[in-house]
Amino acid sequence: MNRFRKRLSYANVMSTVAVFFAIGGATALAAGQLGKNSVGTNQIQKNAVVTGKIASQAVTAGKLAKNSVTTDRLRNGSVSEAKIVNGAVGPQQLAPNAVTATALANNAVTTTKIAKAAVNAEKLAANSVNAEKIANSSVTAPKLGANAVTTGALADNSVTASKIAEGAVTAGKLNVNVRSQNTEIGKESVGLASSPCLSGEKLIGIGEAWLAPDAKNTIEAQFYLGTVAFVRAFNGTAATNTLTVQAVCLG
Repeated sequence: MNRFRKRLSYANVMSTVAVFFAIGGATALAAGQLGKNSVGTNQIQKNAVVTGKIASQAVTAGKLAKNSVTTDRLRNGSVSEAKIVNGAVGPQQLAPNAVTATALANNAVTTTKIAKAAVNAEKLAANSVNAEKIANSSVTAPKLGANAVTTGALADNSVTASKIAEGAVTAGKLNVNVRSQNTEIGKESVGLASSPCLSGEKLIGIGEAWLAPDAKNTIEAQFYLGTVAFVRAFNGTAATNTLTVQAVCLG
């Protein structure tokens, strides 16, 4: 023991203590827990926190800086309809001309998806709305503007008797003209007289009258060809007489 003490010196003791802390102290620090808030930003090496070190659900919306997730950070197809909150995408969020015809899925735009008055004439491409695009009974009288249906917009024979309401066509609604033409018929002779309607008019009636009525004068037949009214008559008198043919025309 005395021999051991003789060999002790200040340098030997300090060397032994240093070795003890170097081995035992490091072991104790590794095994123990770090104090609260003892590891800060400065203690973390660059690129030390990788994806595998981040717990599931650890990064929430509140942890993201404003504008930190940009378009180039998103994978193709990662933002689906189910990921978008109702009302999140409005007109202000869309770039000009961002929604084109090729960007829309078939049948994606329905009546319920279109705001009232959002689609006006200027928004429609030429000939984009055809008969196949209009649902049955979707165009009603309240949907038509004043003077929207003109004569030129009606197909031939599209307005039939069954399409006209009872009492809808009055004298004031009709443009009726009587076209008259005189024909001389010789004494005791049969003559054929006619009177045509003008271009664009329709013949709807025939009338006749003698210039000098006489019991010996008779009307043998009335008929028409197209829009021309014909009357065949017999002048039984001993003098030439004039027959007036009246074509009743609807224009």
